[in-house]
Formats: sequence, C-alpha cells, structure tokens
Amino acid sequence: MRALALKNMMWVLFRHGEKQIQGFDPELTPTGQAQAQALLEKVKAGKLPKPHAIYVSTKRRTAQTLEPLARQFKMKTQVKAELTEKVPGETPEKFRFRIQEFLVKLLLLHQDHEVIYLCTHFDWLEEFLTVIESDSDLSRFSHFTPAQYILFEKKELWHFLKSENV
Repeated sequence: MRALALKNMMWVLFRHGEKQIQGFDPELTPTGQAQAQALLEKVKAGKLPKPHAIYVSTKRRTAQTLEPLARQFKMKTQVKAELTEKVPGETPEKFRFRIQEFLVKLLLLHQDHEVIYLCTHFDWLEEFLTVIESDSDLSRFSHFTPAQYILFEKKELWHFLKSENV
C-alpha cells in the first residue's frame, strides 16, 4: 500500500455542466454546453493542466461536459459506473466504499505526474471530500454548482490547489 502514497498526480474533479430539468438521463442545456466549451478554453489557455486520462459517469451530462476536451486532445473518454451518483437502495456505507475502491484502482492504474480528469455528480463529490486524507480543511465545500471543479495534487495526502466555476 505504500506505493500508492508515493505517487504524485494531479486530479481535476468536475461537477457536470448545467443539465436539462426533465428526464431520467437529461442532456446539458445550452448553458451547460457553453460551460463545457469554457472548460476546454481554460485548458487551452494553460489555466488548467492538459489531461492524461478522462473519466465520466454513466450519465450523458458528464460525458457531454468533458467531450470538447476529449475531442480537442484526441482522447477516449472512459465511462465508469463508479462515478455515478448514489443509486436507489445503495447504503451510505456501500456508496462510500465504491468511491474509495475506485480511487485506489485509479491510483494503481496511473503513473506519477499524470493528470486525471473526473466528471461526476454533486453527491459523489460531497462524499469524495469525506473519504480522502487532505492537508486542508475541506469542510468549506458544502455545495458544488454545475460546472464547478476542484483541483488536487495527490502526494502523501490530497493537497487542495483551487476550486472555481468554468
């Protein structure tokens, strides 16, 4: 387990862009599409690092949020059920374990100095902040608006770098 602690990676976690109100798996609104494009512009301008890997949940809105970025850098977006919000019947303990297990898998899969982009949902991000060991007080993050991101550097502990809306 020590090898996991020694990896140095950058993680950019997004809440998907603004979604349409209706439907089981709604798409992004025109505002959400503009947010996805604004994210790409931040990366192109060097305000966010270029990704080495892009992960999204099973919901269309997460893929649509990172799709301009993936297209620009000719990358495959990897769809992972582990990034989906808490599902009906899933206990809080199972939800927490799903997130923890997924983070460990990613740490094992990726190399030092890689930049990992994740696009997920409010409750996933909220739970993520409770399961990581951080050198910062993360309690100030009680709400994530659509298209908000949080940037971490993962060393021994998760080091908070910044959080903004695109």
